[in-house]
Amino acid sequence: MITLGTVDSGVPESAIGDYVKRANRLTGVSDWNRLRGDGADDWRDFRTADPGDIGVAELQGFLRDAGFLPDGRIDGICGYRTAAAIRLFQEYVRSVEGDAGIGMPDGQLGPKSAGHVRRWRAARKRADWVGLDTAASPACAPWMAFLQRVRDQRRAHPDRLSDMVQAWAAPSDTVRPAAWDLDPRRIHFVGIRRNAPQSGQQVYDDVFILLVRGLAFRFLGSTDPGHTTNPKGFPFLVPGQHEYRFGWHKQTYHALKPAGGGVLVVRSRDVAFTEEDLASGLERNNTINVHWGGEGLAGVVGKWSEGCQVIAGKGYFNHLGRAVDCTRFAATTSAQLGTRIDGVYQTRGAYTLLADLGAAFSAGTDNTVRYTLLTGDDLALAPDIAREVDETRRALQAIR
Repeated sequence: MITLGTVDSGVPESAIGDYVKRANRLTGVSDWNRLRGDGADDWRDFRTADPGDIGVAELQGFLRDAGFLPDGRIDGICGYRTAAAIRLFQEYVRSVEGDAGIGMPDGQLGPKSAGHVRRWRAARKRADWVGLDTAASPACAPWMAFLQRVRDQRRAHPDRLSDMVQAWAAPSDTVRPAAWDLDPRRIHFVGIRRNAPQSGQQVYDDVFILLVRGLAFRFLGSTDPGHTTNPKGFPFLVPGQHEYRFGWHKQTYHALKPAGGGVLVVRSRDVAFTEEDLASGLERNNTINVHWGGEGLAGVVGKWSEGCQVIAGKGYFNHLGRAVDCTRFAATTSAQLGTRIDGVYQTRGAYTLLADLGAAFSAGTDNTVRYTLLTGDDLALAPDIAREVDETRRALQAIR
């Protein structure tokens, strides 16, 4: 079986050491010499692959050629990106091919998954996105055009908040409106904050879109804080573009973190962000991550977020525009991660797919993501996008 930490027998210790240094540098830690697994106390030592199994380098070559590890290293080490690519392959077989017999996406290449690898190799099968023209992708092009219209609108008619961001003099990971990076070859993540304020508790009613390698995946979550311990009020991430990188959320799982000094937020005394809140000015904050928010079935954000962008695990829309239910294997709490409930391995569900796409498809890049937070008002610039967002919200909220 190949899983996180499995290494081919011929890989020297020096190569493993180099991998650890590279992974630590990319994710922002300095002293780890083991790999972080799914559970709270799940740490993986490196171990040699069992003889007779598919080799790690052999598997990496298959995953690269089949479209699940583009630009990935063939080094014989099953690290984070290779494990992510295994899960992507498993989820593709499960949700696109419709073969539930492969089981849930657990990142472990056991007998069932190995059988599917052999089947794909024999048929010379590849994921349906291989060879897709990223710049002209029919899934991503409308979104990139929409982002450009929003950027141009803010350049031509800046509102008060845009002027405040433009005037911010200190370093931050929030990009001035005139400098938004809309290169379609980069990984873009888009959040759509609903306009209607919620009273009492925030709910999972915001839509997120991952644009990567010409593909578009849609998720449900919240862009608003569910609680705060700060006497100055709730921190709301300002709409606009921000630079994020893959790192560790509380050193337990992969998340998106501000790339440098922090992103800009506005504090509010309640859970409704209004024009009056701008009177207190902007604040730089380096704790506003994009992270997992549990299964999401209860619909309430609660204490999952103090200003972070939170993704529910219960389902997503795939690159074919189909809603995918993840509730069988989407853990409700951190304590369930890596365990089996009714025989089913528990992960972060839809959020795991989001993180895996970012990890596996960012190989060969600078490990950064452009996160652009928009509001419902921006959707007036693109009615087709508005209908897609509404469809996503209604379909994913309906999953029970």
